[in-house]
Amino acid sequence: MTTTGVRTPPVRAAVGLPPLRMPPVLAGTGTSSVVWLWVMLRSVTLMSLVGLEHDVVGDVVYYGRSLAAWFDGGAISNTLIEYPPPVLLLLLPPFLIGGLNQIAFGLLFVLAMLAVDAGFTALLWRADGRRRGSAVDFWLWFVPCVGPLAYFRFDLVPAALAGAAVLAAVRRPALCAVLTATGAALKLWPALMLPIFLLRRGDRRRVLVAFVAAGAVYLGASLAVAGLDRTLSPLRWQSVRGLQIESIPATPLMLVRGFSTSHWHLRVSRYKAWEIFGPGVGFFGGVASLLTVAGLVLLALLWWRADRAVEPAPATLGWMLLTTALVITVTNKTLSPQYILWLGGPVGGLLCRNGRDPMVRRAAGLILVTALLTQLLFPILYHQLTHKPFMVVPATLVLVARNALLVYLTWMAARQVWVLSAQSLSSEA
Repeated sequence: MTTTGVRTPPVRAAVGLPPLRMPPVLAGTGTSSVVWLWVMLRSVTLMSLVGLEHDVVGDVVYYGRSLAAWFDGGAISNTLIEYPPPVLLLLLPPFLIGGLNQIAFGLLFVLAMLAVDAGFTALLWRADGRRRGSAVDFWLWFVPCVGPLAYFRFDLVPAALAGAAVLAAVRRPALCAVLTATGAALKLWPALMLPIFLLRRGDRRRVLVAFVAAGAVYLGASLAVAGLDRTLSPLRWQSVRGLQIESIPATPLMLVRGFSTSHWHLRVSRYKAWEIFGPGVGFFGGVASLLTVAGLVLLALLWWRADRAVEPAPATLGWMLLTTALVITVTNKTLSPQYILWLGGPVGGLLCRNGRDPMVRRAAGLILVTALLTQLLFPILYHQLTHKPFMVVPATLVLVARNALLVYLTWMAARQVWVLSAQSLSSEA
């Protein structure tokens, strides 16, 4: 919503707040407003590290320590085994450029993530008609809604790759496949995007060949450098993990625990995540497994329905990608705050293609609210959730609200794929 000197950020519009009056340089749609707003919002985001959000640096410290141990005589088979080996392509350059110093590595890592953020902002700006359109506006606010956490995890990279793949899908299918394979090499889940890009029949061969070629390079390099056992370690790590406290399947237990903490306890497991222990955990862990299977069945059904159309519209592809990211998030027995970043890239790409669609705008606004609730939960209320009995109820209610929004968004995205596929089939008939 724009008037003279007034621009309503999407997060405010989503929750019905009045527009903010901003200086002309920030209220316009030109390049200068994008640059100034990017710098201002990112500066404020990073400054929040001084206060309540300093806990987000933990993973980068862990990356640095792991790399230092490897260079100090450790084995790659014991280095960052929860991540695919190609992740080292992201982590080694700042570590080497920083002279193997862990503090320098941390600073360079954050600068690298800022560069990824700036690069994806520029890509959206170009795809949005070289102006500050709805996609650029969404991304400008999305990262600050997630908070400084965005720069202290590498999930921003697969998120940006997913968004770039959406933009490349129509005109550059081979590049789209390479971007997808790169995202899968870093975080595994983007591999589920491949069937979506195969929906375009005319591009299937190019997409498949490019994906297999890029995947073979990443897999071959992983096997050559790290070996088979280390290459497969992320899959084993994921399969044996317990029920993480932020996951959707754990939500009923966390809600009951909020009013009766004596029967359940939370602790950091050997998998470096907060997990819940107590009555019903085994049952809901089984529910998580069933949800994962059900989610894959749902994605297969939506793919089959979309494939019945001669040529699915770009909007259908975008909604399918968003549905995939959401299904992987809500059915998993693990859900970390950085997973919310996975949603931003596909939404940015979808806004470039269908920025005027009220359903796309609604989804974007709700994802911004979801990101804000996630930042409020971690790191701001996380200590209260895990350690402070007198504050556990409000912290738990924030968790429940965030997870409810994720479930609703999943239903909304899946329904859009179904509706768009039905419209396509009707037009053919």
